[in-house]
Amino acid sequence: MGSRTCFAGVIFGLLAVSAVVHAGQVVVAPDGLTPKAALEHIRAAKAKGNQEAWTVVVKPGIYALTETLTLTPADSGTPQAPVTWAGEGEGTTISGGGVVKGWTAEADGTWSAPIPPAPDGKPAYFEQLWVNGRRAERARLPNGGQGTASYFNLVKPNITAVTNAAGKVSYVERVTLTNALAAALGKIPADEFPYAQMCVVHKWSTARRILRAFDPATMTVETWTPRGWSGWSIWSARETLVSFENVRSAFDAPGEWFYDAKAGRVRYRPMADEVVATAVVVAPSAKLSQLIALKGNPDTGEFVHDIAFRNLTFAYSDATPAAGYAVNGPTESWQHQAASGSDGLVTAEGAHCVTWDACVIAHTGNYAFRFNDGCVSNRITNCTIEDLGAGGIWMGAASGHVAKGETLKRRVIKTLAPRSTAFNVIDNCVIRKGGLFNPEGTGVALTHVSDSEVTHCEIYDFYYTGVSVGWTWGFQGSVAQRNEVAFNRIYDLGKGIMSDMGGVYTLGTSYGTTVHDNVIHDVWAYSYGGWALYTDEGSEGIVMERNLCWNTTDGGFHQHYGAGCIIRNNVFAWNKKLGAVRMARQVVQDIPCTLHFVNNLVVVREGPLVGRGPRGVGGIWAGNLWYDYSGKPELDGLAWDAWQTCGKEVGGRYADPLFENADACDFRLKPGSPAFALGFKAWDFTQAGLRKK
Repeated sequence: MGSRTCFAGVIFGLLAVSAVVHAGQVVVAPDGLTPKAALEHIRAAKAKGNQEAWTVVVKPGIYALTETLTLTPADSGTPQAPVTWAGEGEGTTISGGGVVKGWTAEADGTWSAPIPPAPDGKPAYFEQLWVNGRRAERARLPNGGQGTASYFNLVKPNITAVTNAAGKVSYVERVTLTNALAAALGKIPADEFPYAQMCVVHKWSTARRILRAFDPATMTVETWTPRGWSGWSIWSARETLVSFENVRSAFDAPGEWFYDAKAGRVRYRPMADEVVATAVVVAPSAKLSQLIALKGNPDTGEFVHDIAFRNLTFAYSDATPAAGYAVNGPTESWQHQAASGSDGLVTAEGAHCVTWDACVIAHTGNYAFRFNDGCVSNRITNCTIEDLGAGGIWMGAASGHVAKGETLKRRVIKTLAPRSTAFNVIDNCVIRKGGLFNPEGTGVALTHVSDSEVTHCEIYDFYYTGVSVGWTWGFQGSVAQRNEVAFNRIYDLGKGIMSDMGGVYTLGTSYGTTVHDNVIHDVWAYSYGGWALYTDEGSEGIVMERNLCWNTTDGGFHQHYGAGCIIRNNVFAWNKKLGAVRMARQVVQDIPCTLHFVNNLVVVREGPLVGRGPRGVGGIWAGNLWYDYSGKPELDGLAWDAWQTCGKEVGGRYADPLFENADACDFRLKPGSPAFALGFKAWDFTQAGLRKK
């Protein structure tokens, strides 16, 4: 799909002193050349006119970065002579973490160690810790558990504007907690409030606040924010959950840790099989959210290009600091969507034909990858991306860039601008265990990006959406066109904590975009909105077909509002609140909403087959097979007989689809299924997920 020929090579290493350098090759080793020195050596050679292919061979070892390794256009290769960073063997790790040393066993069974220094020499502040490669849980109230058991409900949320003597307005937030366990907040000494945080989950967004006060008599928590609440961000009892971190009185469960600022120590309560003398404890004490930065200049046509990384592990990044706040201090964050304010362990701008193959990206405080403006024809293949503070991969420019003289309207856009991001590939990757610091994180977010692919990936274990496509709200035009989301397995999302999400979620004008041959299941929302396929505001021109969607809280498919999307030849089964379709809006911006729903197979055991709204929305409905195993079919408020005569659907049928084994979620059809007579075409569900070796 790319506009240039890309060469896959490989990887990257760190730290050392004496070099091994041959013509076209540099060797990085624990007792040799550092990655930074290797980069500088190649840069100097290129500056003298050496244009041969270069390989950086990285020997096994852990290479700890103290600053971001930045690649510029001067570090690029060519299509004929790429620059390759290649890990040699197993265990080659580029790390942004520092080993916490000096652990001692305390009389109460816990361990403690001095807080390590940050690069500025002051005690490093961090909110994540890993013990023997496992992310440890920060002392938390309530203790972590499944679903809402790990959060408190709240009542009476309110916000009050306060103006100081200088005329600056800030806001005091107050919420009242109803769970008696929250009384433990009353044990927090006043001088520990600056290091205790309230973590808020509201609909599809999250926030972090520093505790300011707690009133045990009323169970009221007080926090502060420079921003008011408005619109969707207003906290509510029905849609908001809270938890608390770094609370000394909650430091009570094996595997938890506590940042003890007063004593200048890190405290850890070990698991039964952990030994203080052999444990390896890592913290992001270098304060690096970006380990690798690719910095081109799209405006001048200077790109970082023709570089490849292979067989390397990139690990341990810090969370992205909030704008205007100290890097080395507690995180305060505000509500977004899809952790849009997070950077990546690898962050790129102006990158062309850069490849990551067979790499591991793990233990992040942010996204694993973030591609911003001017990123074209890049590839992420055969990688494992896991244990993520936010999401897996963010791909998209800051806005919808169009060619000079053109405008961004509801039209097909085929010409790239210098800052366009397009023609990127994400293939055959495992992307899992995300949202562990910021639950908004998305498996893959394709925002202002066109002509890109997410194929044959396993995407699972996130609190929010699996794959998001588009980043405009309403019928206003978008560059997110001709993207493809295909042959992925997407599952275990939401976890009953967040709301308003989809296995695949879309926004805005997306002409030519296809979502096909995916298997999506187990999408569990808290208050509302756990859908397998979700076309949100202004989605149009999308084809969704041959997707197997089952076991969600709210339905197999939902359209908030959109036009011209085709939902064809999908299986929607065992979804809780309704079978397949809910449509919220009929006319938006004076544009009639439409949807084409053809040759789908929809079955339920509870709830209606079709939710409210489709009869007020235009489009073709034809040849769908419906079945309610409870024997009480309901479609848009109508019984089956009334649905047949209302004129909404042509040629639909109500009958048992004859699955091979519905109870075991084996949705293959027996030869005599009535779906075939309606034009339904079976496909091989097993082709979704990682490519077969």
